[in-house]
Amino acid sequence: MGSSGMRILVTGTKDVEAALTRVSRQIDAASIAALKACQSVTKSSIKAGLRGRPRWDHRGKSARTGATVRLNLTPHQVSKAGGPGKLTGTLARGVGGVRKPKADPLIGTVQGGVGVGGGVRNLYKKRLESQYPYVAPGVAKATPKMGPIWAKAWQRATAKWD
Repeated sequence: MGSSGMRILVTGTKDVEAALTRVSRQIDAASIAALKACQSVTKSSIKAGLRGRPRWDHRGKSARTGATVRLNLTPHQVSKAGGPGKLTGTLARGVGGVRKPKADPLIGTVQGGVGVGGGVRNLYKKRLESQYPYVAPGVAKATPKMGPIWAKAWQRATAKWD
């Protein structure tokens, strides 16, 4: 065509860049929200495994523990082989998730997690988990709930694009 070729003028590139940046931020925010919700579901599921049936149904009155307690369970006492009983306190409070999950837009990942914290919990969490698993079953119970959480979060983020 020679030197009198066609010229094309493209306008609106800044608007397209701004829209793509906004969409990327919406997806990252939705992903972080979904990850936090999944962490919460997993934490609850793991903690539920720590709240088993108490091993005995009676405790006498004492100055340290308070009034007499009768739970009227049948049988009145359960052997240790029946499970860990009701685990409360430090170990249950130690189950937690990553407080500030991170999104890496360059590689398209979101990173978080759930686990049992350090401190005094480290003295007995591994031994207890090997005898009476509570983390693996808790994660297994929570896993089917995660797909719908992600789908709902992304659907809400992408619904604004229509």
